[in-house]
Amino acid sequence: MPLTEMTPAAAARTPRAARKAASGLKITLKPFERIEIGALTLINGWTESSTFSIEGIAPVLRQANTIREDLADTSLRRVYLCLQKLYLQRDGATLDGYRTAAERLLADMPAAAATVAKADEAIAANRLYAALKAYRDLLDETDAGWSAQADNPAPIKHGDRETTLRVEFVRDRRRYRASPARVAAGESVSPKLGMTTLSGAH
Repeated sequence: MPLTEMTPAAAARTPRAARKAASGLKITLKPFERIEIGALTLINGWTESSTFSIEGIAPVLRQANTIREDLADTSLRRVYLCLQKLYLQRDGATLDGYRTAAERLLADMPAAAATVAKADEAIAANRLYAALKAYRDLLDETDAGWSAQADNPAPIKHGDRETTLRVEFVRDRRRYRASPARVAAGESVSPKLGMTTLSGAH
């Protein structure tokens, strides 16, 4: 069972040797790409791709397979967001909340009945990732713009300020640098590393 589908209940039923084999995951993140690991969010704050090793059993979702709350503006997107929070075991996520969202989806989009039934079957078997995949397939078919955020760098917070990071290739094509807009906003670029810093940052 892939790490992304492993749940605590499933882990308890899995032989120790199999759990050991499934407990490590190496993943490469693009510059400023984010990944959700259970209740935590990991962002690659480097200006180059970085490889991380995740050890242990935890639900994992890459940025391309997630939806932000501010983009969950349709009933289908809201159902996906609800199930995404359930899968990641986020605070406040409940099965009742998902069911309410699914009922609204069926009222708005009766054609989604087969997907809801497939997802419910997966949820009953404690396979939340498979349920997410069912809704993701429907989103891909009916809502081409839902994953527009997939290639957007994740914003990084500096105290109370949130900065949306953008990068572009420099001449040697192996490094990145800040866009001109960021430099104009008061950030400096390190020519040696191809990375950016905030003015006045320590």
